[in-house]
Amino acid sequence: MDTVGLLEGLTTTRAIRRYTDEPVPREVLRTILFAATRAPSGSNRQPFRFVVLTDGPKAQAAKALIGQAARRAWGGKRQADGYDRGSGGVADSPKARTARALQQFVDGFERIPVLILPCLVRYREPTPSEGASVYPACQNLLLAARALGYGGAFTGWNFAVDAELRALLGVPDGTFIAGTITLGRPAGRHGPVRRRPLAELVYEEEWGCPADWAVDPAGTRFTTAGPPRPAAGSLGSAADPGPAADPGPAADADPPRQPRQPRPATVTGRDEGPQR
Repeated sequence: MDTVGLLEGLTTTRAIRRYTDEPVPREVLRTILFAATRAPSGSNRQPFRFVVLTDGPKAQAAKALIGQAARRAWGGKRQADGYDRGSGGVADSPKARTARALQQFVDGFERIPVLILPCLVRYREPTPSEGASVYPACQNLLLAARALGYGGAFTGWNFAVDAELRALLGVPDGTFIAGTITLGRPAGRHGPVRRRPLAELVYEEEWGCPADWAVDPAGTRFTTAGPPRPAAGSLGSAADPGPAADPGPAADADPPRQPRQPRPATVTGRDEGPQR
């Protein structure tokens, strides 16, 4: 039963990476995919398609392919981004908990109840805006899962094995496999997501000028994840703090025992790029 209000769902849908072994019933998949296919698309062409992988032989083979790619990608990122250095050596730090959650995620990838491959059937040469006709459907899917007591996470690990997946699943040329969505019953929980202060992300009239009305609701908690902030008084970027900066807790991990104090919103001299 859908018991989550729209705004509550928008602000509490975390990336869920830990699942129980409970299968996702077909009627739940139907409801979730129905919501996904109600998403907008350019000229209402509806070029999105979804390949749902549960427990069949091809599904198991696809899970194995993506799981292997996931472990390779996370292993490289863990080392390159220094997840085990600095605060990563403190067991209860956000960075250490994120590393544990991601390691558990990739180690058990083949046991995830459902994988969904959102695809875009191209009708013209690739354009920078073509994702607008598939990624809103992915968000609809995740929000619908949240409403029904399930959860998921969007990943791009399929890109490393794109050719193998196409051959295995018969995905035609000209169709873009836009990502991999994992889906299941959460072993963790949803809850308020943490982002940077609104005034750092919303400008009025011109770039870099926060709106005086862009004030976070009382009690909002923030994260330090994302591009580094420029040094005070400098138009250039600050030295990248790199892996020592905590990325924030894993989305489905338990909240820190001691809540962080919200840092005040600051006006930055130059944006360092989008937060993904």
